[in-house]
Amino acid sequence: MNPDFEFVIESLGLLNILHDFNPCIIGTPPLGIDISTSDIDIACSAKDLSHFRCCSHQNFGKLKDYRCYDSIAQNLPAVIVQFHSMGWELELFCQTIPTEQQWGVRHFRIEQRLLELEPRLRIAVQQLKQKGIKTEPAFAQVLGLEGDPYVAMLELEQSCDLILKHLISTKLQ
Repeated sequence: MNPDFEFVIESLGLLNILHDFNPCIIGTPPLGIDISTSDIDIACSAKDLSHFRCCSHQNFGKLKDYRCYDSIAQNLPAVIVQFHSMGWELELFCQTIPTEQQWGVRHFRIEQRLLELEPRLRIAVQQLKQKGIKTEPAFAQVLGLEGDPYVAMLELEQSCDLILKHLISTKLQ
């Protein structure tokens, strides 16, 4: 059994190390919908991605299975850092746009809101995740959202709680 994700983050000093990059812990563990294969995700922002890359190499480069690579998300460059510690896989994601504007953080915020409005969603989403379905597609499937699940989840951001509660209640009987 892995230690609690918060213990891992604190033990590694991740939020202190990443302080300059406006870190935001996202993903399934803080939502309480993690499964045995879940990882710890932290979104970051940097004006200079090479500075983030350098900081990552210095602080995490010696950790198990360390990888650092470039990617594209939201049509913008990103740096992804992955490593293992204390039985967990950790993934740091950094872009030049503010952390709160990144899709991963925005998805996390709407998922957090949906779970607060209806805690029974947790079980339905976890059951789909156990079958190998990713988080956003699992939420979209449970809620009956059409089209690209990542875009469909973002479209819920501006909905008021009353509309979200109605959506949830029509899908969870």
